Amino acid sequence: MAASDIPVPRPKPQLDGAKKDKLDPATRTKDESVAPPPPKQTVPMFDLAAAKKCEAAVRSLGARFSVGKPLEGEDICGWPRPLNLETVGKKVRVTGEPQVRCEVALALAKWSREVVKPAARLHLGQDVSKILISTSYQCRRRNNAATGKVSEHGFANGVDVMGFELKDDRKVLIAPRLDSIEPARAFQAAVRGGSCAYFTTVLGPTTNAAHANHLHLDLAVRRGGYRLCQ
Repeated sequence: MAASDIPVPRPKPQLDGAKKDKLDPATRTKDESVAPPPPKQTVPMFDLAAAKKCEAAVRSLGARFSVGKPLEGEDICGWPRPLNLETVGKKVRVTGEPQVRCEVALALAKWSREVVKPAARLHLGQDVSKILISTSYQCRRRNNAATGKVSEHGFANGVDVMGFELKDDRKVLIAPRLDSIEPARAFQAAVRGGSCAYFTTVLGPTTNAAHANHLHLDLAVRRGGYRLCQ
């Protein structure tokens, strides 16, 4: 299967700035010039010392990366110190040139070493050579809405995993596999379930149609440490 055969999520619209938030003039009153502000949300906090400590931890797992230029976007999008991720461990590359927070890179490296690689050997009899990533940083709102909270992608705090490439060049793409008896179903279930230990949000096939062909993984911060694993 060629790289061009790998499905990707549908194109996601970029933010259009303040124009998206303005009310239709026909609906305005004398005291209303703009729509209510978007709901409050918890934005990842940046600490340089913590970031460098995290980067050392990522390197200790055999991952390779470079520190990129600050990401800047409309509204509150962006991240001061993104990592341009190349590998998540020895002999496990990532595609899509992902730009992520260090904490996301660390979670990916741990998930790869402790869940993905063992699951591939167990269910598929092969080592994983690549994790196929499409979207990482992207300034947009959740669910591609015109208003509301910014997606975790807007903080380089999440990735969309389309599938995996094995050492023998076979590709295992994320897909609905409810009635499948193939080993790929057990492998996908293992990596998806295992990801819930490393990420605070896990969405995929059966969550909704928007995630039918990929796993969305992020590190959103919620009250009480709540996690969303679907």
